[in-house]
Amino acid sequence: MDATVADPVVGRLLDGRYTAQERLAVGGMATVYVAHDNRLDRLVALKVMHPTLNHDPEFVTRFHREAKAVARLNTPRVVSILDQGSDHIPAGLVNYLVMELVRGRSLRQHLGARGRLPVTEAIEIIEPVIEALAAAHAAGIIHRDIKPENILLGDDGQVKVADFGLARPVSQPTQALTGGVVMGTVGYLAPEQVTHGVADTRSDVYAAGVVLFESLTGQLPHSGATPMSVAYQSVHGDVPAPSTMIEGIPAELDGLVLRATARDPARRPVDGAALLAELRRIEPFLPPQDAYPSGFTGEIERIGLAERPSGAREPGYPQEPGYTQPFQAEDYDDSRGAGPGAAAERAFAGAGPGQPGTGALYRSASPPSPTATAYLGGGGGRGRRRAAASPRSRGLIPVVVGGMAVLVLLLGILAFRSLSGGGTEVPLLTNLSRSDAEKMLRDAGFQFTYLDPVASATVPVGHVAQQDPRDGSKVDKGALITLRLSSGPATVRVPDLANLTETQAKARLAEVDLTLGGLSPQSSDTVPAGHVIGTNPGAGTALKPKDQVVVITSTGPATKPVPADIIGKSFEEAKAELVGLNIGLVVQRTDAVNDAVQPGEVFGVSPDVGQPISPGGTVTLTVAEADGFDNGDGSGGDGSGIQVPVPNVVGKSYREAENILQRRGLKIDRIGWIGGPGDRVTSQSAKAGSKIEKGSTVHVNTTWDPLG
Repeated sequence: MDATVADPVVGRLLDGRYTAQERLAVGGMATVYVAHDNRLDRLVALKVMHPTLNHDPEFVTRFHREAKAVARLNTPRVVSILDQGSDHIPAGLVNYLVMELVRGRSLRQHLGARGRLPVTEAIEIIEPVIEALAAAHAAGIIHRDIKPENILLGDDGQVKVADFGLARPVSQPTQALTGGVVMGTVGYLAPEQVTHGVADTRSDVYAAGVVLFESLTGQLPHSGATPMSVAYQSVHGDVPAPSTMIEGIPAELDGLVLRATARDPARRPVDGAALLAELRRIEPFLPPQDAYPSGFTGEIERIGLAERPSGAREPGYPQEPGYTQPFQAEDYDDSRGAGPGAAAERAFAGAGPGQPGTGALYRSASPPSPTATAYLGGGGGRGRRRAAASPRSRGLIPVVVGGMAVLVLLLGILAFRSLSGGGTEVPLLTNLSRSDAEKMLRDAGFQFTYLDPVASATVPVGHVAQQDPRDGSKVDKGALITLRLSSGPATVRVPDLANLTETQAKARLAEVDLTLGGLSPQSSDTVPAGHVIGTNPGAGTALKPKDQVVVITSTGPATKPVPADIIGKSFEEAKAELVGLNIGLVVQRTDAVNDAVQPGEVFGVSPDVGQPISPGGTVTLTVAEADGFDNGDGSGGDGSGIQVPVPNVVGKSYREAENILQRRGLKIDRIGWIGGPGDRVTSQSAKAGSKIEKGSTVHVNTTWDPLG
């Protein structure tokens, strides 16, 4: 009886688009399938998270993080993620990623076939890997799991980095342990990941250096019977120069490996871009190497995949626990059945070493190093022995062995930390000067490094503001202590508030933790009323949080007083002066009789002289009428029918009245005298302000002047 269990995903259509055709590999977190994209008519790699992990938020987050991390990268050096989604099938919820299907093999398989690589080939492989790291680090992403299993060598010669499932943002503190289980492969973990569980860009640099070492020598720099022993050696022992193991490796390459794998992160290149610059600096000095180093006996062949053995059968669908150890591809049974088109589609979907017969690998299920990971079974002869076991035990053994290995690894790491932490207590360094802190650390036998300064309102500038590990921690003698000095109180830059409304300006200050210190209204010819002209202090000024900023607001263009010197000018002269104030005034004219001024002169204005004029306002000029004036020569009275206003001459002397009337083109006639001195006009026949025909006679009565 065939005890194999049908895979619940194979043959299923996900989201109406992706049809899973065959299973390629199984890992601790996901199963990988060759799938057909029905919309674009192409083959893709389908990575499906194990059903047992669908309700574990941590694993779901990791699964989605991989898609988001790769989506931020725009480089051909990284295996593309094409889609992400979830769907329900009869077996339950399916979380999946759709990835580029890469034809070729992993570097782990390549090293397994070759043993070690010549300098030229090792450089040709590691350089694109470092380019991928440079792109990831520039985008703020740490890979955290660089190893040969995650480096894919395409049949077209392309080298790609895969499996960003452990990736984290650079700005986010990263841990090498999750739930007590090592995240990453121990042989490639930097010392700080083992001792403190902390990873940054320099941890990726370390892993790349180990991969280069392994490519050149065919072995890891540290080896041991257990992952614990490997971790211990990486913390307490330097990576040796590759030339000490293989003759003919240039000194320049030795130096690059040693700098990349320095135990002290501060001595490594700071990120992928810095490591890439160092590699390219030494490349011109590397001698051409078209042959393998001395001692190599392997046959040079094109990178490719072997065909799947005929007649192989598909094993049972494994139900693995949701641990985080990556799947070892050697442990996947070579005897599984060949799905449709498997041999024709030799593609990476990342399964791993010891699996050339599968015809396809999927990066996310990539295997760890033999010296650093738990095995889920065996490849080669172990796979044949496993095939002889009962169907039930065949599915159970990998789970049991894997679980035991993870437990041993967890206990080993915890024991290592406990034992190594029992040696020396980390002293309190906060508030110490840099020199005092360094002396204390040297005296206690610690190493130290610095990260960027951090703002502190309480610690003086240049003194220790933060330390890691914290004081009182028990760590191994010689451990690395990370310090951050104080840069003084945090400062906030005054934002540019120009042209914002008052409400917007207040909100913007609150966003940057500054306080509004009041409004200062000012006129402005360019900034609309109610909008911001500027600030005091000005934009860009460094202040402490909560400091006050005065906002200068516009009241609109300034008002100006009516100039006094327009009185007595002609209308055109007065108008030109008002227009010259440049506040958009409208100037109007009205004519009126005024005996005291010459005709055409401005003798009145509204608003009055000295009063403010609003921008765009109206000014009315009153101009003396010229009609009827004859410049005092007594002529006129031509009977033309022209109407002229009658001036008020009451109270004037007779001669004054005569002159006034004559200037209006009128005549005067004295019709009588009344008692009283002064020869003054006491009455007039035409009412003042009325209009009569030009040349008419105005009759007046005057007092008697005995001298007249």
